[in-house]
Amino acid sequence: MSASESINSLQVVDTFFPVIDGVVQTVHNYAEIMNKQSYSSVLCPAAKGGYDDSVFSYDVIRAAALRFPFSDYSVSWPQNASCSAKVLKHCRDHGINIMHFHSPFTQRTSALKAAKTLDIPIVATFHSKYYDDIYQVTHLKPLAQCVTDSIVSFYDHCDSVWACSYGTAETLRSYGYKGEITVMENGTNITMPENPELLKAEAVRRFAIDGTKNNLLFVGTQVWQKNMRLVLDTFRLICDRSPDFRLLVVGSGGDERAITAYAEKLGLKEPQVKFAGRISDRELISGVFLASDLLFFPSVYDNAPLVLREAAILETPALLVKGSNSAEIINPDVNGFIAEDNAEAMAGKILQIFENREMLKAAALKARATIPVPWEDIIPHVYAKYAEVIERKKSRR
Repeated sequence: MSASESINSLQVVDTFFPVIDGVVQTVHNYAEIMNKQSYSSVLCPAAKGGYDDSVFSYDVIRAAALRFPFSDYSVSWPQNASCSAKVLKHCRDHGINIMHFHSPFTQRTSALKAAKTLDIPIVATFHSKYYDDIYQVTHLKPLAQCVTDSIVSFYDHCDSVWACSYGTAETLRSYGYKGEITVMENGTNITMPENPELLKAEAVRRFAIDGTKNNLLFVGTQVWQKNMRLVLDTFRLICDRSPDFRLLVVGSGGDERAITAYAEKLGLKEPQVKFAGRISDRELISGVFLASDLLFFPSVYDNAPLVLREAAILETPALLVKGSNSAEIINPDVNGFIAEDNAEAMAGKILQIFENREMLKAAALKARATIPVPWEDIIPHVYAKYAEVIERKKSRR
C-alpha cells in the first residue's frame, strides 16, 4: 500500500457549493482527487436553499448553518452537539487520520472536538485576508484585530500551517503568527477545450461580446474588497479616452447592487459595461475567457486567485496590481501585466497593452506555458506533506 492509500482526510471549510470561490474550488479539487486514491470527504455548512451533494464523487457532511443577511455565505453554528457526534462517527467509520481546515472560523468547533478525541493531526491553510473581511463587515478595527488574534491562536495550535503563496505567508506573519509555514500552491482543473471556437461563439451570443472591440474581463465575487471601485474608475477613464473598449463583469456577491449602482453613477452602462452575474457553467465561463482579451483583476485582497490560473490556461493574460500577492507569479510584460494601485496608472497600462497586440498575444501564450499547474500535480505534494505531519504526530505521542 502506498503512503497516499493509507491517508484518509476530512476537508473542513466554512462555506461550500452552491457558493463558488477560490477556497471552495480548492477544497473540491482536494477531495475529488484524493478520494480516487484513498478517502477524502468535506465538512461544511448546510446550503442556503439546499444543494444536491450526490453530484460529488466524495462524501459531504453538512452542518447546521448560521446565515449572513444580504450574502450568499453561511457558517456552521459554533456549538452543535448533534453535529459533533455526527462528525466523530464519520471520522471513526472512515478511518480519518488527518483533518485539513481551509477556514478558521466556527466550522472548526465540531471537527476540532473529533480531532482531539481521536488524537489525529490538524493541517490548516491560510487562504484569505481575514482582517480585511472582518473590518469590511464591521468597520470596527478593535473587533477586527480581536478576531484576527483569535485566528492566529487557532493556527498556533495546529500541527501544520500552510499558505497558498509566499505573499500569503507574509500576510499571516503580519497578523502575528510566528510558526513554520508550508507554501502549497493552488492548481487548476481547467483545460483548453477541444471545441474552443464553439464555446467562444456561445459566450459571444449570450453576452453580446463585440469582437471588434478591446474586451476586458473581471471575474470574482462582487464585494468592494476585490477593488471593484478601482475597476470601474479605471474603466471610466478608458472610456473617456477611447470608444473601443468593453468590460464584462462576472460574479455575484453581497455588494453587487452597490457596485452596479456605482457604475451607473459613473455613467457606465451597456454596451460599455455588462454585469453578467454568477456563471456556474464551466463551459460557458471558458467561452467567456476565450472571447476576452485581458483579465483585469486589480484585487489586492486575493492571495493566489484560481481565476488567474484558469484565464492563463485559456490564453487570457491578466493585469494585476504591482506588489500584490496575486501578482507573485507574474513576469511583467512577459506572462502578464502589472501596474500601480490607482486608476490613472491602470488606465494608462491598459491603453499601452492594446497599442501592442503582438505583445498581448505573446503574453497570452507565455501565461498558458508558465502559470497553470494541474491539481493532479499538486495533490502528490499534499499527500507527501500529510504523511510527514501524520508521522510527526505519531512520534510525539
